[in-house]
Amino acid sequence: MAAFCIVMSGSVPALAASSTVAKGEPLTPAQIEQRRQAMLVEMMARPNDLDLAFEYVKLSKMVGDLEGAVSTLERMLIYQPNTPQIQLELGILYYKLGAYEVSRNYLQQAKVNPATPPEIAQQVQIYIEQLDVTAEPEPFSGSIYTGIRWESNANTGPANNTVTLNGIDFTLDDQAVGRSGWSNLTIGNLHYSHDRERQGDTIEFDFTTYNSWYFDDVLQDINLNFFEATLGPSYNLKRWGMPKSRGYVYAIGDLAYLGNDYYFSAPGAGLRLTSFAADRAFLDARLETRVREFNDTAELPTASLRDGPQTRFGLTYSYITAPGVVLTTQGYAQREDVTADFYSNWEIALSGGVAWTFANPLWTGRYPWTWQVGAGVIRRDYDSPDPTIDPTASEEDTTFWGRTAMILPVAETWALIPQVEYRDQSSNYDIRDFDDLSLIFGIQKTF
Repeated sequence: MAAFCIVMSGSVPALAASSTVAKGEPLTPAQIEQRRQAMLVEMMARPNDLDLAFEYVKLSKMVGDLEGAVSTLERMLIYQPNTPQIQLELGILYYKLGAYEVSRNYLQQAKVNPATPPEIAQQVQIYIEQLDVTAEPEPFSGSIYTGIRWESNANTGPANNTVTLNGIDFTLDDQAVGRSGWSNLTIGNLHYSHDRERQGDTIEFDFTTYNSWYFDDVLQDINLNFFEATLGPSYNLKRWGMPKSRGYVYAIGDLAYLGNDYYFSAPGAGLRLTSFAADRAFLDARLETRVREFNDTAELPTASLRDGPQTRFGLTYSYITAPGVVLTTQGYAQREDVTADFYSNWEIALSGGVAWTFANPLWTGRYPWTWQVGAGVIRRDYDSPDPTIDPTASEEDTTFWGRTAMILPVAETWALIPQVEYRDQSSNYDIRDFDDLSLIFGIQKTF
């Protein structure tokens, strides 16, 4: 991974080639090494000469002696402690050496250093993002987000009371049409990685939960509690010529409650590939299948007609276009092959977005803000007509959505996150036609 150009400020000299190297004909490796050895003697005589030390680091990197550059930079910290430029350069060098935890430590020091200039903070953020998905994941991490949500159409009901079923116009009661509502939304995830001490191979455990509770009694039947756990080995693919990449094989277990009643369970399995091998880019590919078994209840007496496998293949590609700016595209294809043909369907989705991390305008040098915006489309085609709605035409749905959010850190592991989302679904079945605007204000804790 090539290091990005570092724009230095302050009294610390930049990590750039000296005039000895930059002017005239390019030096041969032998000449560079000769110059480096001569500078080593000079440094022993003047150990606190930072200009000399920086030039030695530059020459060491040119000949591939990263360990020599690291030892010099660490000695420089004795004479110039808490210097963000040195902390960043050490983080980059340890990243290249594969010492990811040491790299993370230096990058985190630079991130919280109040003397870190904005341009250095942006570069620090890039490498921290890379470390989050590199070939040696954090052993333990997690987050919990909770907030208050208002929705213009909480139950995703049609906008009008009149719908057509089997060619006959029906008038729906007030509870069946779109209804606004307030709810509490809580999302949590937990990750644990156990090092198998085999070339970076690990055992990965992930737990995710999504919970929404509506304050309106009329909407209690759409309260949702969803839980998912995955467990399995992951492999460092460097041994097979794929640096900064991992392969995962895992079992899946899902459990859902709807309206406070048991809704479905789903065992499954998945394959995943993550890679940061390309400069500034991250790829995440997944193939997952679940066999869902639904529970018939008084509210949903035919839920079991949805029993069957659900298989999805998805790709996420992110590219860092500039320090602090990440573009992301996503897509997936999904097949549900269930008991009732009129519930079996193909679903295809495409989306894109951008995340921009920038200097905190209210607290200079601390806790940068991030603005996210994204949009996408989902297309769903069902195999057969639903005889209760239209015996001649299968359901076809197209959903467009857009979302924006601000991540406003208020402490090292706490952030306020307001969000706005709009979703519009058009369908040839009137009862499936809806739009919904949601506003969320929440707080997130990471650990």
